[in-house]
Amino acid sequence: MEKQANLKEKFSIFGSRTAGRPIRCVSGDDGARCGLSKAEFMEKVQQSNEACQRGDFQAAVHLYTNTLEADPQNCILYSNRSAARLKLGQNQAALEDAEKACELNPKWPKGL
Repeated sequence: MEKQANLKEKFSIFGSRTAGRPIRCVSGDDGARCGLSKAEFMEKVQQSNEACQRGDFQAAVHLYTNTLEADPQNCILYSNRSAARLKLGQNQAALEDAEKACELNPKWPKGL
């Protein structure tokens, strides 16, 4: 049971390399975008997942992109966005996201 808890922590929605770190500010075209609060971040992730579940993959890609601006080291978000892009037929972009997920965490099984 303890091993399972460790795996959940290691592969949390915040990614294995973001554990214990705040979601940081990222600069974009419109200047600095301060990171989302943890609650805002989780809400965006939930909205992204719900968009996928209802088959709105375009919205899911947009929402995953927004959350990646707050946490660009998150392999899970890249993996999820890859799946949504694949459903849209955006094969090259899906492959790039899958490769990025594997680069960030080579042990992440869904990146393959």
